[in-house]
Amino acid sequence: MTSQINLGDLTPETRRKLGIRVRSERAFSKESVRSWAIKVLAEIADLTQEQRRRVLEHAIKLNRV
Repeated sequence: MTSQINLGDLTPETRRKLGIRVRSERAFSKESVRSWAIKVLAEIADLTQEQRRRVLEHAIKLNRV
């Protein structure tokens, strides 16, 4: 059986020496999501509804990679 080390248990100094970076968690509020959605839709506002659907479906496929 293998043991695992919890990165949160390491001191910042130890993580630095090992070259490990811990991602900082930032809140992505509901208001931030709404704001970004409006910005994204503004970029494709000149497209027809069908064109927007195709573009957004393609963006979802790219996001899966």
